[in-house]
Amino acid sequence: MAWVFPAGRFEKISAYTPLVAPRFDLDQKTLVLGVADLLDAQLVRSLGFANRGGYERMWLGQAIHSRYQEQALESDPTYRTEVQLKYTFDFRGWTVTIQGRVDGLRRDQDGRRVVEEIKSIRRGASLMPATRELYERQAALYVWLLSHLEPDAEAPPIAAELILIEIGGEGVAREPVEIHMKALDASIKRRINGLLRSFKERLAARDARRDASDGLAFPYPDQRAGQDQIIESVERALDQREHVLVEAPTGIGKTVASLFPAMKYALAHDLKVYVLTAKTLQQDMATAVVSLLNRAGSFRSLRVRAKSKMCTNDQVLCHEEYCNYAKDYYLKLHRTGVVHQLLDRHDTLLPDIVRADAKRAQVCPFEVSLELSQHVQVLVCDYNYAFDPYVALTDFAADADLSNTVLVVDEIHNLVDRGRRYYSPTLSSEICRRAAEEVALGGAPIHYELAQLCLDLETLITDNVADHQPPGNVPSWAFEQALPEDELWRLRPRFDKAFVDYLEFRRETKSLTADDRFVDLYFELLRFLNVLVVSDHAFSHYLEREQQDYRFRILCKDPSRFLGQVINRCHSVIGLSATLSPYEFYRDLLGFDPERTAPVRVLHSFPEENRRVVIDSSVATSYKERPANLGRIAERLAEFADAVPGNTLALFPSYRFLGDVATLMRPKRKRVLVQNAGDGDAQREDILDTLRTAIFGDVLLLAVAGGVFAEGVDYPGDVLKAVAVVGPCLPALSLEQQLLQAYYDERFDRGFEYAFVVPGMTRVVQAAGRLIRSPEDQGVIALFDKRFLWSVYRRHLPPDWLPEDGRARELVDEPSRAAQHFFETVASTESFNE
Repeated sequence: MAWVFPAGRFEKISAYTPLVAPRFDLDQKTLVLGVADLLDAQLVRSLGFANRGGYERMWLGQAIHSRYQEQALESDPTYRTEVQLKYTFDFRGWTVTIQGRVDGLRRDQDGRRVVEEIKSIRRGASLMPATRELYERQAALYVWLLSHLEPDAEAPPIAAELILIEIGGEGVAREPVEIHMKALDASIKRRINGLLRSFKERLAARDARRDASDGLAFPYPDQRAGQDQIIESVERALDQREHVLVEAPTGIGKTVASLFPAMKYALAHDLKVYVLTAKTLQQDMATAVVSLLNRAGSFRSLRVRAKSKMCTNDQVLCHEEYCNYAKDYYLKLHRTGVVHQLLDRHDTLLPDIVRADAKRAQVCPFEVSLELSQHVQVLVCDYNYAFDPYVALTDFAADADLSNTVLVVDEIHNLVDRGRRYYSPTLSSEICRRAAEEVALGGAPIHYELAQLCLDLETLITDNVADHQPPGNVPSWAFEQALPEDELWRLRPRFDKAFVDYLEFRRETKSLTADDRFVDLYFELLRFLNVLVVSDHAFSHYLEREQQDYRFRILCKDPSRFLGQVINRCHSVIGLSATLSPYEFYRDLLGFDPERTAPVRVLHSFPEENRRVVIDSSVATSYKERPANLGRIAERLAEFADAVPGNTLALFPSYRFLGDVATLMRPKRKRVLVQNAGDGDAQREDILDTLRTAIFGDVLLLAVAGGVFAEGVDYPGDVLKAVAVVGPCLPALSLEQQLLQAYYDERFDRGFEYAFVVPGMTRVVQAAGRLIRSPEDQGVIALFDKRFLWSVYRRHLPPDWLPEDGRARELVDEPSRAAQHFFETVASTESFNE
């Protein structure tokens, strides 16, 4: 992990980022601005790439500011902090509101009001002229606001000061800011005029898009059965500013059926659409659908790729001294015009295109993607860019206005687990030890100081976990227990100071590197402490030991509070999945407002004779029964695959189970390919290429349910003829799952079902959905486990899999025999039709 700071995170709180984007209401002729919107755009862009926020304002700035403000409140009775200002006035027929928040406001010994603009600076550093000008301009704008809000002709003029606090030191410098009110008043009017001109230009572009909306057509000659139901439900939700959760079978065309009405409405109403996915392959499909809808070039779309994959430097180290693509970034961006060139040449902005053009212009490709994101109508990206508090785009900041935003969330069932992970950090003794060992190799006094600090944290973790060691020296266990929060917080100031000292040392010695275990540990500690602050009854704290690694862990059992803060600010959110039952489970854990959210369930409409579902009840895959059944599972699975005239995908609950069966597999007519835990994109593509070609014969692919081959990937045509799912794919029994079970018992009175059965059966249905994705597809779904007959599992099977009476026992058969009979029947039918 590189120590660079994600642009979305530090831009949210950097000095010049708008807290409120300019908001125009043409009907009411109102304009709402933040103070940062009045800063000169060229002045902001003149700042260097590495001076737009940085670690001091991202992580330490708030703590430093708070400490200064607390001391000022104690020592000065006139001192006020975070003073909200809001001034409304008429300007050229518009009602303009400017609002902002003053860091500090006090009265000096003469009774004069003084505005304080608090900034943190590196130790021993001085402000660059452009940076100083920007900060002074910001302070002057607050003076202008205050003078209009609280005019006092008798009082002396309001003053302003820059309060420059040295990071890692004790120094506080007060530097007065000269205020020229007439010049300031004129510049504000010029800036507002410029914003109004830009708005008129955007109105012209918006009107063109509105005209294009009328001509936007469904990209296929005919709609599949069920797509009309999705289109109507999405149109209704958008029109009423509501949300909709669409559950529809895999292959029905959910993405195009939701994006078509979403884009038509968004273009007509000047909204922005984000298509969010959990996997790269899903982004491929979403991008293809967006391109289909945009054949006429009516709008622009952008696909955002992770910074590490966009980086053209030899290491991901975002600093002007270490990356030519960061050096003079804004100067080169302006000189080359790369952003405007990309927008002029491409309606669909793909990562490879952006990366190539940015590389030629010698500017950071990822930052160019962020620039482009402000000029497009559709973004295709990972969930993280909307929901992860540490990498989310600035558009999704906590105080950002999302009323003009539409989210289309693909495979939204995955967002529950992803949301929990965002707020479930871990502190590991092993990571502390490794950080200590690595940093000590530096050999300088500061390195030994840091190593000792890492070991202090390691000792705190190890001692607390060891104190709760169960009898018998069990090597691996987990135990719910209160964490030593006070001790962790006492370490925070030491880590803050050490972190600053360390980065200054590495800057001075020009020894910054992309991978640094101490820096990684520092951010893990901050993330852990941040989650401690927001912990409530929806969190559990526990201790864990895994061999020689001792851990503090926080489990977020319910991410709805955090996901809902994004979802419910949006105009509409359209959630798509083949598995959204029970509806209340997903609606509530995702944080949807029940009053604004409706479910839509689309039934399977493909010919039933094209699919055969079979249950092998002669095998058992539960953890206790698994060892005795491994041989039989391998034998029956091999026989099933051999009976299938084509490729077979077999999915397992875990890599370990997969490996145990793979060693016993002896199919006679199939080559066996195995997904490994460490496989990357290249290995995945190799396997998919092998499946798509039949040069070396048919394949039996053994993979993991919930993985890349089980969700979000297409197997078009005859690439896949059968899917086997081995067991209900329940999550492994662990303290985490038990804590979830207890929480779901308390909240829904369905603990085991929601903690184990729902996620397991979701994987089963998602995996089987790879097979039948069009009315022409044919194949066999084989479920290997007697538990599929039990009611708690059976009721989570799609209704169209079961006979009309719902009796699953009618599906019981030997899978190989069922497959042979099915394909013989298909062959004879095709022969008869010919």
